[in-house]
Amino acid sequence: MLYSRLIIAILFTVSYGLAEVYTDRLRIYIDNAVNDFRIDQKTGFSNDSELNTMMSKIGAKKLKQWLPNARPTDRDGDIYLNRYYILFFEKSESSLEDISKKILSVNSVDHVELVTVLRPTYVPNDQRWSQQYGLPLIGADLAYDLWDIENGDIPGQMSNGEMVVAVVDVGLKWDHPDLVDNVWQNLGEDADGDGVVLVQNGNTWSFDPGDINNVDDDFDGYVDNFVGWDISFDDNDPMPNGGSFDHGTLVAGCVSASTDNGIGVASIGWSVKVMGINSTDDPEYVGDGYSGILAAGQMGANVINCSWGGFGGGNQSVINSVYNSYGSIVVASAGNGGDDGWTNFDMHNPSGLNHVISVSAIGANDDFGCWATAGTTVDLCAPGESVYTTTASGGYGPASGTSFSSPITAGAVALLWSRFPDADKSWVIDRIVNNTDEFPDMQGECNGESLVGMLGTGRLNIHKALSAGVYPSLYIYDVKQMNDTDGDGVFNPGEQMKVKLIIGNEEGWADAQNVVATISSTDDRLQIIDDTIEFSSSVPAGGSALEFMDYFLLEADQDSELGNIPCVVNLRAGLQAPYYEVDVSIDLSLSLDQYGFSYPSSNMNLRSSPVVGDLNGDGNFEIYVGDDEGRFYGFSHDGSPLPNFPVEVSDKIRSSPALGDVDNDGQEELVFGSYDRKLYVLNHNGSQDLAYNQAGYIVGNPALIDFDNDNDLEIVFTTQNGNDAGELYAIHHTGDNVQGFPVNIGERMSAGPAVGDLDGDGILEIVICTWGEKIYVYDKFGALKFEKATSKRFNTPATLVDIDNDGDLEIVAGNDDGQLFVLHHDGSELAFFDTGDDIRGGISVADVDDDGSYELLFAGYDDMLHIWKPLSDTELDGWPLDMGSNSVTEPLTADLDNDGDLEIIACKRSGMLFVLHHDGTNYDGFPIELTGNIETTPIVRDIDSDGDFEIFVPTTMGLKAIDIKSALGSRSTWSMHRANSSRTGYASLTFVSVEKDEALIPNNFLVSPNYPNPFNPSTTLDINTNINGNLVVSIFDVSGRVINTLMNNELPAGRHRVSWNGENAIGDIMPTGVYFIKVVSNDKVHLQKVMLIK
Repeated sequence: MLYSRLIIAILFTVSYGLAEVYTDRLRIYIDNAVNDFRIDQKTGFSNDSELNTMMSKIGAKKLKQWLPNARPTDRDGDIYLNRYYILFFEKSESSLEDISKKILSVNSVDHVELVTVLRPTYVPNDQRWSQQYGLPLIGADLAYDLWDIENGDIPGQMSNGEMVVAVVDVGLKWDHPDLVDNVWQNLGEDADGDGVVLVQNGNTWSFDPGDINNVDDDFDGYVDNFVGWDISFDDNDPMPNGGSFDHGTLVAGCVSASTDNGIGVASIGWSVKVMGINSTDDPEYVGDGYSGILAAGQMGANVINCSWGGFGGGNQSVINSVYNSYGSIVVASAGNGGDDGWTNFDMHNPSGLNHVISVSAIGANDDFGCWATAGTTVDLCAPGESVYTTTASGGYGPASGTSFSSPITAGAVALLWSRFPDADKSWVIDRIVNNTDEFPDMQGECNGESLVGMLGTGRLNIHKALSAGVYPSLYIYDVKQMNDTDGDGVFNPGEQMKVKLIIGNEEGWADAQNVVATISSTDDRLQIIDDTIEFSSSVPAGGSALEFMDYFLLEADQDSELGNIPCVVNLRAGLQAPYYEVDVSIDLSLSLDQYGFSYPSSNMNLRSSPVVGDLNGDGNFEIYVGDDEGRFYGFSHDGSPLPNFPVEVSDKIRSSPALGDVDNDGQEELVFGSYDRKLYVLNHNGSQDLAYNQAGYIVGNPALIDFDNDNDLEIVFTTQNGNDAGELYAIHHTGDNVQGFPVNIGERMSAGPAVGDLDGDGILEIVICTWGEKIYVYDKFGALKFEKATSKRFNTPATLVDIDNDGDLEIVAGNDDGQLFVLHHDGSELAFFDTGDDIRGGISVADVDDDGSYELLFAGYDDMLHIWKPLSDTELDGWPLDMGSNSVTEPLTADLDNDGDLEIIACKRSGMLFVLHHDGTNYDGFPIELTGNIETTPIVRDIDSDGDFEIFVPTTMGLKAIDIKSALGSRSTWSMHRANSSRTGYASLTFVSVEKDEALIPNNFLVSPNYPNPFNPSTTLDINTNINGNLVVSIFDVSGRVINTLMNNELPAGRHRVSWNGENAIGDIMPTGVYFIKVVSNDKVHLQKVMLIK
């Protein structure tokens, strides 16, 4: 007998959804508390020894950053995208859940995620695409992207000839609407030469009458075989003989249903041609199967699909003949298991024969359902459950069985071969069989029998078969922004920037040659001057490349809004068409960020205000701040952490640090409190001079002041211990209490003290504001001088300033009823303002309108930023400013652009930073929306000594550093929390009075000697000018360096009085020594020496 009677198993079920994950990798998230996590690019391991040990135990081979272009600003709540890493294993793992639990035991790992396979794809418009889980599962959608479909490059088509798959089966309804366009038309039988052998009349298709001549025109041994042959009935039409002959039509739809035609189903073959070979006269059997295989080879089929078979012997000679003589590749179903419905491991043919690709079946989730045949002859698996396809009735339906995993594979073979038509059969087979994806059930069992080695190499992946080792798989490893106009490495508005790319290439793919990167953007903020980088060297598989000599050249418009600029980089590789191409989205950051300071910093929750100083005496500034995790940070001017910092204490730090030489040793110390009930004094190297224990939380800032004129500084601070307890402390740097302290206030205090000589008697006073709704004034001996009761608690410290220029200091304080009090030194009221809601953060002082009198700046829960003149009880024109929501920070002032006018820096609690001109208009580039809340006051300093200011904004997500790109003005300002680094809250800014009576206008320019001289804390000089003009009063040190400009204004002729409080332009008290006051009035210049003593 020349053939066997072979049974077909056809099951109809319902298709279901798809979830595809990698089994050789996991995604891990490094805990936000871990600092300085790094990967060694050579070993693939990290600097975390515990994680490295675990990697070795679980067979992990390397770590790689998941999103290499993620910046510290890329976050979702507390999840920072740059903290995700991919953990790769040596092989696919069947128990990712167990491995995940082991990884989670590592302290540095916060959580573990499966890595879903997500693919950029061309999605065909076929109506039932969403029901065809199998095509995305095998990478068909991604494979389609290798063709330029939108421009007419169609998968499956070839420049010469066509790729034909023979369906040796039970009939073929070749005129099915979703098959007829892909049915093979044998133009060797085109007798009339019109280029077709099928014609359409209305909705009916038939053989072209002009070609029917009963002659074997193409000499293949078959007469008028226009679309194939019917072996069993020996005629030229494989059309089903009745409705039950539908199996071949189901199979054909899996091979190559017309794709992207707006109807029905899509297919893996897209446009490869289908030859119909009916090989039975009984729909339950394929009695003439081997005859059909031979006929298909004789008629020129490139690929022959056999969705049938039997357990037992087969005919290797037929397979060898079509393989060797006719050049055909045979694909066959592995079988549908035993009669009991369960997987068997028996020899199945023709799938088990040599030169046959044997295909078993998996389901939608890469599950092997233990119903299909497995065994050592199985080469691979493909989707075979609930496969939507064409039916013999002209419609569509789901079908299950290896009968449908086989034609999906046959279509994939044809698609691959059409892409590489000159390849030989063995190369095509190797590409299909050895570029699969492993899946977990390959390590499982069925009915107690192991599946290891029984399901071939894995699940079909046509994209990998087409691409791996043939095409590269490129990605952008890193984006380097460099050589900007001002050279700080940050892309600012108005600058040009060179951008270089580090291009990576995935392991297991081809080396990338002739790589060209092209950038584009639709964002009108960006001008692209040079859009191309040509890589002079190849990018090896598993490696990366940086082109040193080429770059993108970009320019941002001067008035551009800050933020990310979305761009697309096209990466192309290849020496000739078809080229590999992929588009990668990147964001270029347009910002005013200070170079070197990373933001956000996920482990920094800042609610204390920073301080700046040169503690280590190296001529460069440092910045210091504490966080809610009990870490006290120190950073150099370039953003690098200082040695021995952060210093860790045992509870959160909300007390803003003060800075001063507390022990008179010539070096300044840092002083701050903590919720751990200690006050700390640190040296510049982070070592601890003092940890003073007491009973309450220290929330407010300490103040540093020389109480006893011994040239060292005492430390004054407040505490809270519950809602109705708190004390006022004054201690020496040794930890000894100042006589008369502590004072038990009996009320909670969340704000620090203010310290100054209120009445000018030479004895310092301390002013505190409490949750007990009171303002208290104590002298330096701890004696109560007076108290002021109000309507609600205080969350804001007092400010001390001589508002009325009478030589005495006024007390300014605002409470949670929105009441702002301005009190004389004796407690009597000078002025009052009511905002209607909480005043928070602090109250600063400035002469914003340069009229010679002070304004008070404050904000709070009324959402307004106020600039109020207490002497006239008016707000400046254009003020208050509606910020949109509440503020809990102290407004700052500085001459940011050296125009002689003050800018105002203020914050909205929700994360908005405002910078405003004195008239209330926005400074260029502001406001800026920041990540995290702003719960405390920024600081304005020129930390890098480059001649412009930086604004450091502490937020709940870290320290944001903003570089103001204008020359700074040296005008004395309120530029930090509590006015100065000693945190005294004493506003001793330059004050200028002008006598305007014309009778008093001097005849000559004259400057009086300053008085007193020597001085501490301030000195005054009178200036007579006889003509209107610009008056400039500057302070110089002995090296000739300008340390403060007290006045630079157009003033009328008259008598002017100017005072200097011994501070530099940013509020720091200068050391004891000789200084020079220079007065310039029009063409007149006066210089005199002054002596500051401490």
